Amino acid sequence: MKNTTRKLTVILVLFLMVLTTACTNREEVKKDPSVTIVTPSEEQNKESVKSTVAPIATKEISIYTMNENTQDVESVSAVVNEDTEITPELIVDMVTASLAERLIDVRIDKVTTEKDTVIVSFDSDTPPVVQVNLNVETTILDAIAQSLVDNLPEYPKVIFRVKGKEYKSDNLTFGLNDVYLDGNKSK
Repeated sequence: MKNTTRKLTVILVLFLMVLTTACTNREEVKKDPSVTIVTPSEEQNKESVKSTVAPIATKEISIYTMNENTQDVESVSAVVNEDTEITPELIVDMVTASLAERLIDVRIDKVTTEKDTVIVSFDSDTPPVVQVNLNVETTILDAIAQSLVDNLPEYPKVIFRVKGKEYKSDNLTFGLNDVYLDGNKSK
């Protein structure tokens, strides 16, 4: 019985020591100016402040990409800030980013414009120029060309090149100024 009483006394003393230390540490934390203790009501106030901040105005534009299952062209929506200028470079970047999500790493050499034409020049060592079959290659080219023509009516024509020279891959060859897609002809 004495043994049990001693054990209970030791446990009680240890418990009181832990409790005292915890309370002391909390008081020290309160005194430290670099530490802020957030109570539930303060947290609610922070959330209400966040909700009163005006949301960024956005708009959706339609671009094309590749369906992972069928490898066909499919339309998807892309969201941009409302004040973002829609340029050929932006459209091509969004399409290549969408293709990258489908594990197709398309790299662009440069995107330029001449009169009513967008010229997209690819790197020579990545898809669509290499590492893909004809179906995937044409899907990539169609997705880029259709995205450009649909979003930029001032540029109804699209030309593809490789490193600024004529487009030549294992599957397709186009002359330096061969128009791949002419939106004027489809109207």
